[in-house]
Amino acid sequence: MTVNNEGWGAFKTNKWLFTTPSSSGGRPQTPVSNSRVTDGENSLETPVKRANRPRTLSDRGNEILDNHEAVRSLYAWTWNELKENYPEKGISNPSVFCYAISCIQLLSHVPAVVRFLQEHRCQDHLCLACCWRRYFFHAQGKSAPIGWFADAFKKDRKFNAGLQEDAHDALLEILAKLDKAAAKNPPPLKNRKLSDDLFGYSIRNEVQCKRCQYKHVYYENNTVMTVRMMRKDPSGHRHSIKDLMRNLFNPSVISGYICTKCKNKNYEAPVKPTLLRAPQVLLLHISRFSYDKEARKISRPVTLNETLDVSSMATASQSTVYKFCGAIIHAGQQLDFGHYWCVTRSRRKENSLITLNDSQVFQHASLHDLPQSYIVMYRRKEHLPTENQPQPTAPNNDRSMI
Repeated sequence: MTVNNEGWGAFKTNKWLFTTPSSSGGRPQTPVSNSRVTDGENSLETPVKRANRPRTLSDRGNEILDNHEAVRSLYAWTWNELKENYPEKGISNPSVFCYAISCIQLLSHVPAVVRFLQEHRCQDHLCLACCWRRYFFHAQGKSAPIGWFADAFKKDRKFNAGLQEDAHDALLEILAKLDKAAAKNPPPLKNRKLSDDLFGYSIRNEVQCKRCQYKHVYYENNTVMTVRMMRKDPSGHRHSIKDLMRNLFNPSVISGYICTKCKNKNYEAPVKPTLLRAPQVLLLHISRFSYDKEARKISRPVTLNETLDVSSMATASQSTVYKFCGAIIHAGQQLDFGHYWCVTRSRRKENSLITLNDSQVFQHASLHDLPQSYIVMYRRKEHLPTENQPQPTAPNNDRSMI
């Protein structure tokens, strides 16, 4: 993960600040956009209403949360808010497009994404958003084509070689394409960053100098949260998604940190990461592939939690509860080989799970039999119906943590 250090020449000596170890064992991660570094949290607040904030943050911290609050009224969070809700449909796989099919199916079960695609209009016949709507949602029959996906990336020279690709890489490229498509959307979504509005999260990192006790704070923004596989438990305990997330937010130490105040070099400066901004839709990438000497897959099973409360990881220690909504599964022992398929909540009956395996669509019994999950999606619980109750017509006012 790379933090944008443009304009922050004062911190060039702290190389650790701008590059952190890849959670995929050396594999480059997505650049963090719009990240800045602050000298602390003593700045005056901007004149924005923040009555519900539990504590005073720096200007940068409040700026992140202000933008996050603004998106709540811009998107559809429940299926009842859409113009049309589509039946479940498979996608024909003529070659090795399972990585793309699984990503398209997963994102097609996010109400805000579907609403975005419904309202998007442009004149580009290779537009990913237009093709998605035309050749998938509006396609006739039980199965839709996938050739439009490769066509949409011809100019980018990606996904056209007829090779197996990584679903995580494809997911990031799809989100980037949707961001570009937003430039042609009508207001108020014109030029919005869909990926950040829907899936964006912010981490607040606090580093303390051991000599002068000065606390330096910097922020990281990203969209798909990568969590590492943990070492095998000798007792045979199977780690869960929540265990992997907690491990990501555990306090740690950084070697070679040079304090910006007293200039002392801390050989082991403590750093405490917390979740400042919780996303509306949580996308988790489980880093299962190691690249030490050769590419290999860590096949240990991971338990999928049906609900996730991230309050223990949050800066404000307030509750944000998520509910499982979908996962991309990888079957196989290597990155270059294997098969991707998807399990999600049904668009028309969200209390039931369905399997979407290329052109096949069928009921899925339980999320507990998905140990090889690679990408997992959670939506906020307040946007989902409770058992034996219809789905909400609109987001309620009992909001969880920002």
